[in-house]
Amino acid sequence: MKNKILVSILLLLMSSMLLAEDWLTIYNDDLSLVRSTFDIDLASGRQEYNFDQITSRIQPSSVIVTSKIPGFKVAEQNYEYDLADRTAVLGKYLDKEVTVYMEDGSRTTGTLKFYDRSTYGITESGTDRFIMVDAGKVQTVQLASLPENFYVRPTLHWSLISPKTGKVPIQLSYLSGGFSWDVTYNTVWDGKKLDFNSWVTINNRSGKAFEDANLKLIAGDINKAQQYTRTTSRYELMYEEAAAADYAAAPSFEEKAFHDFHMYTLDQKVSFANNQTKQLTLYPTMNVTAEGRYEYNLWGSGVKSVIKFKNTEANGIGVPLPKGVIKVYKQDTDDNMEFIGEDSVEHTGRNEEVKINTGKAFDIVASTLSKDQTNISRNVTERTIQVTIRNNSSEEKTIDVFYQLGGNTRILRSDIKPEIDTNNKATFTVKVPKDTQAIFSFRERTEY
Repeated sequence: MKNKILVSILLLLMSSMLLAEDWLTIYNDDLSLVRSTFDIDLASGRQEYNFDQITSRIQPSSVIVTSKIPGFKVAEQNYEYDLADRTAVLGKYLDKEVTVYMEDGSRTTGTLKFYDRSTYGITESGTDRFIMVDAGKVQTVQLASLPENFYVRPTLHWSLISPKTGKVPIQLSYLSGGFSWDVTYNTVWDGKKLDFNSWVTINNRSGKAFEDANLKLIAGDINKAQQYTRTTSRYELMYEEAAAADYAAAPSFEEKAFHDFHMYTLDQKVSFANNQTKQLTLYPTMNVTAEGRYEYNLWGSGVKSVIKFKNTEANGIGVPLPKGVIKVYKQDTDDNMEFIGEDSVEHTGRNEEVKINTGKAFDIVASTLSKDQTNISRNVTERTIQVTIRNNSSEEKTIDVFYQLGGNTRILRSDIKPEIDTNNKATFTVKVPKDTQAIFSFRERTEY
């Protein structure tokens, strides 16, 4: 008997949870899509209804509200954001009677003529004396009532037509600001492999808490029109049907291509308090084959130490990487992890190269010199470019020297044969033994 009662209670709880459910899709650039299903109690016919379980960053023109009940209609909708606070309420009480109670126990009753942060100006009842009251010494301001059309939180005011009396299921969706997400990749470098951990950090500054919401993240750059201006207005309402997500045994994100973006769906529900930062694992830890290199851009300020890899399954990764920050650590001889640098990464698809700039190499110094410039003719010039690299470390180093050729420039001869890609970028690979200096030159011609 007890088991039957327990099962009945669980079934009731499950059914009640299904009646109210939220779906949250968070994009980059301060944009999210909120979808909710819930029941409201209505009478038959036309009536007014206030719904305040919305974010404070809602985009009113994006609101879609419907019901599966035949005959249900939304005749009118207003977005109310004239929220009750001291300044707003007192503004409605200009030229009306108020009573001000002071810290010393005295009080003044009269017509409020003006107010600011420091002073209340009141015409006293019965005497018509004009009294300037120090706002810093006011303990209580008594008003006859809260003025009409004030709300304690942003509210959707609906004029609804219901075909029946009782509970009516509602589907609501809208776009909102206030949610953001980014990814931090924490990696450990051993010279050949990167232990690759990915964390999603989600910030809720929307003005609303969410309990047991279904979560999706969209990676990509969504095109948005000019930012909306908040005004109270009426909207044409459309129909949207939301689908529920299933519970799963373990929390993880499922990734898939979606339109021209990538979608990451969390396979369990998640809760967000307002003004909360939450972290979730994006991918399981991956062991990525990578390569350490040194790079110097001609006329650059230093030689960069980089770690790079191709985003392929063969290298132990091969998954779309949302934009974020890659942090790199390295184990010291005392078995402690030390931070050696970080770099940002843009949205990176499969088969693309990822390059992490960990900083400038301390013991490698490079410089560039332009010399022997000659005007062959009025439209043709030549010059020699000399590159000097000093390796002050205790081991041989390989440095990739980059030079971006102009569209009308070509290399005539060079001490080191460069590789030139389709974007006319030349790469010179230079090996410099320890404690030595390497110098190479090339001659270029430019035709105007």
